[in-house]
Amino acid sequence: MHHVAWVVPPLVLAAVLCFSAVTKVGKGESLRSIVRNLHLSDRILPKPLARAIPGLELVLALFLVGTTQPLFTVTAVACLVLMLVYWALIARGLTLHPRPSCGCFGQAGEHQITGRTLLRNTLLVLAAAATVALAVSGRTTLSLLGDATAGDWWWLALAALACTVTGLVLGAPRSDAAVVATPDPVGRDDLVAGDAWDDGDYVRTPTPRLVVHDLASGPVTLHELSAERAQLLVFVNCYCASTREAMAQATAWDARFDLVDVRLVFSIPIVDSLGPPPAGTLVDHAGLAWEAFGFTDSPSAVLLGIDGHLAGGPVSGSDEVLELLDEVAEVLRESLPEPTAPATHGVTAGPAPHGDDAGHHHHEAQARLVEDGQLTRDR
Repeated sequence: MHHVAWVVPPLVLAAVLCFSAVTKVGKGESLRSIVRNLHLSDRILPKPLARAIPGLELVLALFLVGTTQPLFTVTAVACLVLMLVYWALIARGLTLHPRPSCGCFGQAGEHQITGRTLLRNTLLVLAAAATVALAVSGRTTLSLLGDATAGDWWWLALAALACTVTGLVLGAPRSDAAVVATPDPVGRDDLVAGDAWDDGDYVRTPTPRLVVHDLASGPVTLHELSAERAQLLVFVNCYCASTREAMAQATAWDARFDLVDVRLVFSIPIVDSLGPPPAGTLVDHAGLAWEAFGFTDSPSAVLLGIDGHLAGGPVSGSDEVLELLDEVAEVLRESLPEPTAPATHGVTAGPAPHGDDAGHHHHEAQARLVEDGQLTRDR
């Protein structure tokens, strides 16, 4: 255990844990959702623990690199236990159909669980076991590095180079949409830059020229979809608890609004085990719209105005989607005129609009909302 090569396992674990911690910050609820996707009770991962996981991983990474021998031993054992837990979760995911997504590395990388995912975690378990063996021998990462010669440092540098090149070549997730150099039609850069963002104003950008498939009527562009009524599109791209929850709530969300249609959009193939999709469901073939909007979490959402511009979003994550729904409901509630009070003292109120007149008034009210910017919110 005295050769400098034994520092590779703890250094690899430290790098993986640092990367994992950074990508999980603020994603506690997503981690709990992953547990539910595995058909396990989220009580095994309480909210305080879910929020603390990134910090715990970062502490373990730091202690793997520089600490005393007794604390290094405790850290090595803790890393082995953590890697075994992750391995068991991945193995369970492989037994489920449809397979859920993996969140070992937060929002980074490919989330679909495959045999390659299990192989990756098996190698991490072996690295953790080697780190425990190093600790039991009485050595630490720092003590080995302290005894390293110039030749050893060159060896480590070349090993790091090999790891970096391998990661760059094999680490990028495969995506059919990524084969085509798709422009950024939504203008996400514009949403986070300029005086408008600094002032808290929502920068409206043109609705992208994309096509989705309506299960009832066939292909339709986003412009055609939102030509008559604003559309709040809720995208999902995994067969997980959040997808099932969005399916269950889609009809209720749509019923909240008179002037806005809420539609579920699948950026993955619809499988029979999910049950019948809600009315108005759309399919985003090959996930092209998902990629174009730059969504990161499932579910995600965007609001299309009838004037050919985005009126809200894009947003990603369950909480953000619910917040967008609430904001649209609030804007509509504040913008629409109060209903005419019943006639009193002999004054007869005018008849309520009906038929084509009612639709005309609704269309005018919706147009006023878009023109006044009242469907847009500070996102």
